[in-house]
Amino acid sequence: MRPGGGAQALSTPATGAAGEQESLFEAPAPAAAVPVASHPGPAAETRAGGLRTTAGFEIARQDPVASVRLVGVLPHLDRPFEYAVTPDSERAGPGMRVRVRFSGKDTEGIVLERRAEPTTDRPLASLTRLVSEDVVMPPAMMRVCERVAEHCAGSVGDVLRLALPPRHARAERSDRAAEDRAAESAAAADAGAVDAAAEVAAAEESTATTLDRYPGLTALLARAGSDTGPVPRATVTLEPADPWTVVTADALASLGPDRGGLVIAPDGRDVQRLSRELTARGIDHEVLTGAEGPEKRYRTFRRILRGASRIVLGNRSAAFAPVADLALVIAYDEADDLLVEPRAPYPHLRTILQARSAEQRCALLFLAASESVPLRALVETGYLLRLEPLPAPLNTLRPRIVAMDRYLREREGPSGRSRLPQEAMRVIRQGITRGPVLVQVPRTGYVPATACTFCGTRAQCPHCSAPLSLMGRSGPLHCRVCGRREDGYRCPECDRTQVRAVVIGSTRTAEELARGFREATLRIAGGAEGALEDHDVPEHGIVVATPGAEPAPPGGFAAAVLLDADAMLGRAAFDADVEAVRRWRNAIALVRTAEHGGEVLVVGTSTLPAIRDLVAHRSDVFLERVIADRRATDLPPFTRVAEIVGDRAACLAFVEQTELPDTAELLGPVDLEGPDARGRARAVVRIDPRRAKELAEALRAGVAARSARKAPGSLRVRLDPPDVF
Repeated sequence: MRPGGGAQALSTPATGAAGEQESLFEAPAPAAAVPVASHPGPAAETRAGGLRTTAGFEIARQDPVASVRLVGVLPHLDRPFEYAVTPDSERAGPGMRVRVRFSGKDTEGIVLERRAEPTTDRPLASLTRLVSEDVVMPPAMMRVCERVAEHCAGSVGDVLRLALPPRHARAERSDRAAEDRAAESAAAADAGAVDAAAEVAAAEESTATTLDRYPGLTALLARAGSDTGPVPRATVTLEPADPWTVVTADALASLGPDRGGLVIAPDGRDVQRLSRELTARGIDHEVLTGAEGPEKRYRTFRRILRGASRIVLGNRSAAFAPVADLALVIAYDEADDLLVEPRAPYPHLRTILQARSAEQRCALLFLAASESVPLRALVETGYLLRLEPLPAPLNTLRPRIVAMDRYLREREGPSGRSRLPQEAMRVIRQGITRGPVLVQVPRTGYVPATACTFCGTRAQCPHCSAPLSLMGRSGPLHCRVCGRREDGYRCPECDRTQVRAVVIGSTRTAEELARGFREATLRIAGGAEGALEDHDVPEHGIVVATPGAEPAPPGGFAAAVLLDADAMLGRAAFDADVEAVRRWRNAIALVRTAEHGGEVLVVGTSTLPAIRDLVAHRSDVFLERVIADRRATDLPPFTRVAEIVGDRAACLAFVEQTELPDTAELLGPVDLEGPDARGRARAVVRIDPRRAKELAEALRAGVAARSARKAPGSLRVRLDPPDVF
């Protein structure tokens, strides 16, 4: 693995640390002088005006020097290089793709600027060729890439590789032909568009939308794309009665014809659902996802680049889409781990969108069925505004939600303690008479955690707050983050000393339900069975789905049963409770409201805070408790965390040779566990968010120095990975 730095997500500072946040994503700092190197050839000659070049080519008469940022080079070479412009590449301008010779290889680069004189006295090599005259990386987007690289302790070249799809010559030729044909009928199309826009505007004025429930959202959309005043940024926790696709479509429809919009959703099914909604409303848009082939993807990219459509939908790979006149960016369910980039420098979607909002002054809106801790922390710092809906009768906003409390369990007798109690069977039996029923079970493959045998509180390391695990089947407790062995563990809630492994999931749910409901059609979604399309949901059947794989039938589910709630909460991760609530609320959002017979049963310990939060409506008690606990235990987002993983020798050498800030806390390195982890180790570094920039700079310098030395062994550096604790 080539050494590379990186980060995963924006680490939000605690209250009072907003200065670091603003320095990264608000007011751009003055441009610093960037060291620019040349790439000399074997022989050199001096041109008129003092320009020295390698021999064997002519140079352009005007601005013969091009500053080029190379794509995907090693970290220690991540800086602009100067090349001489030849007559064949004279049309190369800022933001265009070029090919150059670098270290004996043909390398892709992006032109930053043209100038008359070089900044070095070393001879310049020539641009090999101009790849395309398309400006694929405008100056504002280049600054976005630089911000993301700075925040993630990575290289700009790696960010450019994420932002730009590979060029496809045939797709470019066909799109140029389509562009020429469109230009011939531009006048008639513009007149028709004006009439159509007027009709749409008139229809919207007389039709109520979901935006009426969120007055603050209407105000944000009114300011989207404004060149004056502060940039509007907000987060909205949607009511279950308001599908995110409908709210997003209403928001996009409110944009003017000269304003662009970008919507990012976790996976392709979410994107297709929104695309169907926009198509039904007659809103022109483009879909840019990673599942498309190279030709179709580049054709779509170029249509977006030339402004053929100002509304773009996509998943993580569309975060850098070059939308014309971008005024509004919407991110749905930003806490989903699918929005974490798995390639260096591992930026989270939040990081990219915040950088775009700062550079392009576009409004930023986060939509979700459940509020996340990072967004709440951003609200506390004043970066985001939390928009609340208008009050309404509860039965019109969400389904009836019930948890298996002590009364229901004791009323049933012994079966009340089973995994599928009679109350769950009743909800399913009555639900299938009204429509489809959803049964959610935990995803298989979770790492077993440990919990108190008496009260169920998860066992956490008293030093770093990471989950404790059992060494072997009955060995002592130990921490996989800091390596601490905990022989005298006591539960902080009940002071007991006995712990148990939390058993996760079941492979027999579908078979058990099939025996109990022989006449009902059963479908399985997720895992080895794959995804279930929305239109394939049986009208009066049962769908057993893992979190995130639930289909969304047009009329919604009549009922839902959330099984193994305690197992979901027992996952070995510091954010298991918040993540479980997010997945439950996403499932609840697929169920009809109570006035239409919708009902949800949560099978778990009803006294747990996370389950009580589901029953309560828009309560802040649970999330505020989580935030207070994380602040007290120095867990993200109230601390900046870096993870260094690699070969044991490489990890130890990097930790010893990198000059970390004086206030940084080093945990480990500790050897990794598992059959594929032999000889590998991990170290964790955490620091106060107000000094996060120092940590990013130190890690970036350490990775560059390791690359320059050609140090052996593989190593990966990430900032704020989601699974570090």
